[in-house]
Amino acid sequence: MAKITTRAELNVGTELLIDEPNRTYSLVEAGNLNAKDGCTWQALYSKFVDLWATATYQDSPFPMNALDALSGQYQVGIDAGGNPNGWAPANQATKDRLRDGGAEYYDDAGTLLMVDAGVVGLGSVSAGAQLYYQRDAADAPTNFVFDDQANQCVQVYGDAANGNFDKRAFFKAFCREQGKKYSDSVLADTGKTGTGAFIVNMLLSNEDDLKISDLDAEMGNAPYDAITVTYYGVDQNRLIGGVNYPFRVIIEGNNATLEQIYTKVQYLLRQDSDIDSGAGSVNGKTAALLLNFVGDELQTTQGVYVDNIQSADSNRIVFQDQNGVNRTNPFTAAGEMSFNAVMVGAGSSYRLMYADIDADGSGDGNTDDGDTDDYGQADAVTVLDATDAPITGEITAGTIPFTFDYDGDIAGGDAATDKAVVLVGIRPNSSKFAVATGVLTRSKAIKLALVAEADRAYI
Repeated sequence: MAKITTRAELNVGTELLIDEPNRTYSLVEAGNLNAKDGCTWQALYSKFVDLWATATYQDSPFPMNALDALSGQYQVGIDAGGNPNGWAPANQATKDRLRDGGAEYYDDAGTLLMVDAGVVGLGSVSAGAQLYYQRDAADAPTNFVFDDQANQCVQVYGDAANGNFDKRAFFKAFCREQGKKYSDSVLADTGKTGTGAFIVNMLLSNEDDLKISDLDAEMGNAPYDAITVTYYGVDQNRLIGGVNYPFRVIIEGNNATLEQIYTKVQYLLRQDSDIDSGAGSVNGKTAALLLNFVGDELQTTQGVYVDNIQSADSNRIVFQDQNGVNRTNPFTAAGEMSFNAVMVGAGSSYRLMYADIDADGSGDGNTDDGDTDDYGQADAVTVLDATDAPITGEITAGTIPFTFDYDGDIAGGDAATDKAVVLVGIRPNSSKFAVATGVLTRSKAIKLALVAEADRAYI
């Protein structure tokens, strides 16, 4: 079946029931009518016009008025002349089966009882997607009656006997499905400032999200279990490039990859429960989006910062601070040192030192000037990693990763310049002392290889 769009598909006694004495009508799931596909307001109105052109119904007042079919504006319980008559749908199911319009409902005294907005989603959503909405920013999420794209009457006003509320100033709809990109839509997206008895379009769509790294079942396991979100009412400063910037939402990244962090945050934003790890309370399903991937770059929304990310990811994330300004980390170079088998094991050691730096250590760029702090000199300087820890230690594996503060380092010369380095290593009773040269560049894939001869002379 499909949505009923013409009066010919509505048959009295099958899809449409009319109770003249009580002035009610019902749409029934039978014949041509499927509850999920529904029936348009225009088809129902046109059917009433045909029926009231016959003597059978002309002794009753006309049930409704069509103000404008294009914008979906209808009135129930009042005719085109403004005469109230109290006609009404017999039940909520009838209202739920109407499509492409909204309505005002009046009693026989002409009092406005209720207002339904006709919420219609624009865009393509995945089959079976359960969309939901808020009629007020403080409301809990409410599912649309049927899954797939939204097209439903939603009550936005009720008098004292019909809910006693007026929520025509706000509407937000959500499409958040596992493995799909999220979309939220508010009135301003389609140029509206309020809802009412008319079509209210919401921009809702989704598509496969290639950055989701795991299924929901894994969210209780490492590293996802310790990835959390905390909301604050005051600024939380975070140091980026030596300067503090304000943020109000802090994500604990737990040293996971950006894709894993994003996956956990998207999971939290589908939970109908408090996701705030702090003192406050934030419902996940209605919380604002926090992260978004553009290609391989992760971007935060306004005021969101991610703590404890992997150093290799430090330059593919953009933080938008509380003032709406994008902030990025200084470039951190990264790479790995490789060692052949005779160098790996207990008692071994390696060290990375600058090959050619300024004699006074000022980073003024003047090299080859009798330096005493180059490799081979008395005060050779060990290279520090991005956390300011010396790049030295035991050779515990054939490859050892490292980072380097490319934009900030001045110990080996001017900041943001390539640095010549020397890697040395030895393992007594296994390898001879070995030396290799290399260059620290603006790269995440620096390779330094150290190959030593087996030492058969050590006793």
